[in-house]
Amino acid sequence: MKKINGDNPGTIINRFLYFYQCLSDQRKGVNYTCDIFKPTLSMSNLNTFSKTPSRLLCDAFWNSINYENLKLKLNSNLNFFDIGCGSGSYGKFLKKIAGEYFSSYTGLDIYKNHNFPSEFNHINSSADNVNKYIGINTNFVISQSALEHIEKDIFVLEEITNKLIENKKPFVQIHMVPASMCLWLYLWHGYRQYSKKNLSNISNQLKNKFNINLSIVPIGGGNSFWTHLRYITIPVYFKKFILNDKQFKWYNQKIVEEKIIENLKKDINCDKDKPVFWSIVITSKNINIGKDLLKKI
Repeated sequence: MKKINGDNPGTIINRFLYFYQCLSDQRKGVNYTCDIFKPTLSMSNLNTFSKTPSRLLCDAFWNSINYENLKLKLNSNLNFFDIGCGSGSYGKFLKKIAGEYFSSYTGLDIYKNHNFPSEFNHINSSADNVNKYIGINTNFVISQSALEHIEKDIFVLEEITNKLIENKKPFVQIHMVPASMCLWLYLWHGYRQYSKKNLSNISNQLKNKFNINLSIVPIGGGNSFWTHLRYITIPVYFKKFILNDKQFKWYNQKIVEEKIIENLKKDINCDKDKPVFWSIVITSKNINIGKDLLKKI
């Protein structure tokens, strides 16, 4: 059966089938055997306006990376390649937080957003073609909430990893993906969410094929989940499907933002059993994910 893309599920029947598809996929794979690294994240200097709990926590993860140390490990300033770059906002964000260690940013997507910054490079293409565009100087491949929209996600990860190894230079990959609990937050979104089991499947396939380090990092926890459900998911779908009123406001934006920040502070240490997102971290063998990747908070 062809997989249903939750971004455009179509009929009511397909919407129900999408849930079955996702719940079934989350049970596939071996028991959770891959390495897990549980960090403490830094919320300092983040833009908290009109962002979901999971996106803020992902930003906190990017904010917690030790870019100075990575520059030393990579023997070069950081050349980012962003899969599913959208508006290119992460180019500006990474340039800010990586500071003097930032060298370049290239975004790849199937369309070019009209807000994409002119200072960065953009490639109009599918992620399936990524190995054609990763350059010899690329040493930091990222994706933010993109792999779930790619039908052949493991194929794309293999293509990226193979290309980076062919370049014969040290590298880092970080892919931020929604956890199983996000099925109930976003309802119809992408092809999948990621469980511990299918993350293990990804880890085993990549490690059996390539000489790499790979760890899974949990992002957020139960407080983030319930805050999103109460202040975003339920109000949005209530006004969309029940009231059919796009102007309806259950809570004002200030209240929502205050509640999100209040509960995010409770999840800053992350919960490996109930995360809202995962970070898939893949590196060349010279980089130790636990010691080299994140700042000491």
